[in-house]
Amino acid sequence: MDEGGTAGATVDRWSPGGLDRLKELYGPLRRFAAVVGRIDVDPDDLVQEAFTRVLARPEGAIGDLGPYLRRAIVNAATDERRRARRRDDLVARVGFADVTNDVYPSELADLLRLTPRSRALLYLVEVEGWLVAEAARATGMTHVAARAALVRARRTLRAELEADDG
Repeated sequence: MDEGGTAGATVDRWSPGGLDRLKELYGPLRRFAAVVGRIDVDPDDLVQEAFTRVLARPEGAIGDLGPYLRRAIVNAATDERRRARRRDDLVARVGFADVTNDVYPSELADLLRLTPRSRALLYLVEVEGWLVAEAARATGMTHVAARAALVRARRTLRAELEADDG
């Protein structure tokens, strides 16, 4: 390890096989982050945040790398959503009249109203075909809580889409 304790830290903590596993997960994690994150947040930023958290820990300290990274991405997306909400509240209090919001297709806007964790569950179960129990573990939820969140998310999306059609 070097004097500053940073450059050699990853080499000391992670084997070449572990680093190769991270490289293999990058593509699927980036797609996951694109679904979970806000439209104005680069998915690569969320994945990089998750990788930073992982690489700071010893390789053996993480039981299952995929779910751990997905949970870290969901947490980073949630943090970003909170920051954006605080920023929007501040802009509203200050009263900038010329601030505009981008307009997106209604289906995407409906999806973005869901929490990052709900979007993560929907993506993993509906798109990736994961079992609810696996998706729950990957997002840091219990199986029962994940099923309930999926039901609420589907109901919300269905109501929004029906309202748009009506």
